[in-house]
Amino acid sequence: GQLDTTCHAFVGETVVLPCTTTPPGELGLSKSMLYWQIGTKLVHFFHNGQDSWEGQDEKFHGRTSLFLDQMNHGNLSLKISNVQLWDDAEYSCIYKQAENHQTKKSTIKLHVSGK
Repeated sequence: GQLDTTCHAFVGETVVLPCTTTPPGELGLSKSMLYWQIGTKLVHFFHNGQDSWEGQDEKFHGRTSLFLDQMNHGNLSLKISNVQLWDDAEYSCIYKQAENHQTKKSTIKLHVSGK
């Protein structure tokens, strides 16, 4: 698919990969699912109103977070701390609203440079 955004970070930094959706009012987070993936690798998964660590790629363990207080206003961005060279990849932000199965997908390329 087409690339929506490109981000740059240095090793050891914290980076935010932007992803937003324009919600009709507030998003029903209890029913929706948000996947952040590199190909089929799961970087971060959110469903039933909370983070889920099941199936998360171990390289990202403890380094990813969402903006939970802003999600119902459409901010689906992912924060990655202590960026590593192997984080350099194309990320997919996939948002599914369960009730109407509407899917939003955007692609973010992260370039990582050594110090």
